[in-house]
Amino acid sequence: HLPAMAASGEENGFALNLHEAKDAGEQVRALSENGSLKTCTDLNLEYGGGVDDGTLELISSCVMLKSLNLNACQQYTDEGLISLAKGCTSLTALSLYWNVKITDTGIKAIVGANTSLVSLRLSGCKHFTDDGCRHVAQKCPALTSLDLTRCALLTDASLHAIAENCTKLHTLLLYACSGWKDPGVSSILERLSSLEVLDLCGSRDVTDKAFEVLHTHPLPLLRRLNLGWCLQIGDPACIAIAKGCPQLRYLYLLGNKQVSSQGLQALSQGTPQLCGLDICGLCLVEDRGMGAMQGLFPHLTLLAKLGTAPNYHDH
Repeated sequence: HLPAMAASGEENGFALNLHEAKDAGEQVRALSENGSLKTCTDLNLEYGGGVDDGTLELISSCVMLKSLNLNACQQYTDEGLISLAKGCTSLTALSLYWNVKITDTGIKAIVGANTSLVSLRLSGCKHFTDDGCRHVAQKCPALTSLDLTRCALLTDASLHAIAENCTKLHTLLLYACSGWKDPGVSSILERLSSLEVLDLCGSRDVTDKAFEVLHTHPLPLLRRLNLGWCLQIGDPACIAIAKGCPQLRYLYLLGNKQVSSQGLQALSQGTPQLCGLDICGLCLVEDRGMGAMQGLFPHLTLLAKLGTAPNYHDH
């Protein structure tokens, strides 16, 4: 039984969605055997079963492939990515979320063969290091979206490489990476002026000093900023954000006990469009109710305080 295929925008190509298909690997093999796999332009194998190195070797015949989603496919290794790189050289979107086997070797191979990537997700690739990240940054200057969530081995060296090479980024996810320091974060804020979404949640060693650069190098397009559990950030950072991020709409300050009413007051003046705010655990702010917050932020519709669990999405 062959999977259903949808026509794509590419001439004579098709998109294939095998999301959560238990026999995803077998379906790819069937398409390969009948010769149709090579015209696939968009392949989604997220959470698919049986996707291993052999599957990736078959996919290498997809010379028209533009988008490949391997999220949560945990059977393939560096060997599979190396095989994939031999044939797939036109990727613009690649997602490798939650593969705990691959290393810099495989990632460098597939990225090196696809230097036109604009979207890359490496969230949960726990063996990815600064060396691999430098390679990604240097080879893929066209990136607009990069997800490095839970890449725990990375340090400021990666941030400096990203800041120097990937100046087109508008989405940068650095969640749950404890290796960031002030210099690295400051370089990101200074150089990536097109950022719209920045996630620094859990950057426990980052202080107010990292945000001083916003006074002279604003981020005029930034809409979402996650500073949850950045425990050394306080009012000076809020003041800098108010100065440099006038279009901010969603701000997460979860657990930042050094932020007081003074910081929120500055934000109310500098970020008037704010409509989503997470102030869970801001013990220096006495009144965290919706009424008090709407007094500061007239457009506020989503508020997280103790005991709530909001969902932050644009309406």
